[in-house]
Amino acid sequence: MSVSSANAPAGSKTRYVETLTSGTSWTVPASVEYVNATLIGGGQGGTGGGSYSGLGSLVGQSNTGNGGQVITTTVTTTPGDSIAYAIGTGGAGGAGGNVAIGSAGGTTTFTGATSATGGDSIGRAGISASNGGAGGFNNGAGSTGGAGQIILEYWK
Repeated sequence: MSVSSANAPAGSKTRYVETLTSGTSWTVPASVEYVNATLIGGGQGGTGGGSYSGLGSLVGQSNTGNGGQVITTTVTTTPGDSIAYAIGTGGAGGAGGNVAIGSAGGTTTFTGATSATGGDSIGRAGISASNGGAGGFNNGAGSTGGAGQIILEYWK
């Protein structure tokens, strides 16, 4: 988790931004009544590479996994409350040699009611993150998809 702050114009509150990449709960700071939360689901693993047949064939190439869904919402909070969350894990890369599709990324949740689905072979409507795993090449396995995260923005 990282925290940064930027000063607002004189007489205004200070803006804070926290990025949650691990853990399971977040405590609402004093005097914070709402938070803007951006959730990113885990990325799908990359497809495993197939056999390279030579002579300029593209059979050895494969695809990058789909990125996790991106959801932005505003959550009303009570200072001092603990908010449960889960960070979606990145999906495993597909095995090499058979162009296996990588597994789906995990779902990222905040407060139990708001969630961003992990990347999968179906794809998702709307905005997707660029955290899908790289595809394998020439019988190589696909890379693991990137983990999800939660970006919190609030003023106090």
